[in-house]
Amino acid sequence: MVTGDWDGSLLTAAGAVEHAIPPAPCEMVYIRPGAFLMGNNGSEPYLYSNELPQHSVYLSGYWIGKYEVTRREYRQFTDAGGYSNPAYWSSVGWEWKLSKSRTEPDYWTADQDWASYWPKAPQPFTQTDYHPVVGVSYYEAEAYCAWAGAHLPTEAQWEKAARWTGSYPNVYPWGNAWDSERCNNYYDHSAAGGGYERYQTAPVGSYPSGASPYGLQDMAGNVWEWCRDWYSSRYYSVSPSTDPQGPSGGSHRVLRGGGWYGSDSSSRCATRGGNPPYGWDIHSGFRVAR
Repeated sequence: MVTGDWDGSLLTAAGAVEHAIPPAPCEMVYIRPGAFLMGNNGSEPYLYSNELPQHSVYLSGYWIGKYEVTRREYRQFTDAGGYSNPAYWSSVGWEWKLSKSRTEPDYWTADQDWASYWPKAPQPFTQTDYHPVVGVSYYEAEAYCAWAGAHLPTEAQWEKAARWTGSYPNVYPWGNAWDSERCNNYYDHSAAGGGYERYQTAPVGSYPSGASPYGLQDMAGNVWEWCRDWYSSRYYSVSPSTDPQGPSGGSHRVLRGGGWYGSDSSSRCATRGGNPPYGWDIHSGFRVAR
């Protein structure tokens, strides 16, 4: 059941508040303050050492995008001069942008044919305004967030929003059993699950049955999502117990959530990955937080 709140927000049964907060051009969900269990408890499937140890983390309250940033939302940034205003960029990101003469993400045109990357891709497809933006580096995602009055979620913020039920963490956003029809992944190729034929993104929110306990969409599959943290495979053993921000430096930034080419292993909420901040490809997107 969804009921109205006094400020125009929506309070879901899971206790998440949905509200569009200007100036972020997207719908956001409020995650109340509290502790949760982060990482793999040692018995979840496909255990990797970088998911250990499971540990308790207290997070202050925060807002996070209900959906991955779409092409329509990202176009507002480009149309507003986002690629010509250094105020939105980190100094390193701006230098990178200038060195690449970057004016838009890769794979920005609507019509895409990824068969050159995946020879078995069945056919070209058209990205609509409601497909997630792809081909963005960490620097571009960071700049968009600054323009939108937001920031990238920390890795801990991302994971709590993806799977914390209030008493235990789900393996997948929807529960503990893998179901290929609840997210856009390599094995979802039937009409019942969206029929996206393995080699393309899906419009955000196409898998409502795959929502997280807080009602967030596409936390598994579709695109890998940039997080604010530097990546370290051993960070969990030294992570602060309150509002962790990640290591102080590194060579890679965290990516979470799996992607359209993924499987049950990479779609788990505990799965951690990383990429250089200047890296981008057809798999990387993001959502915002505040």
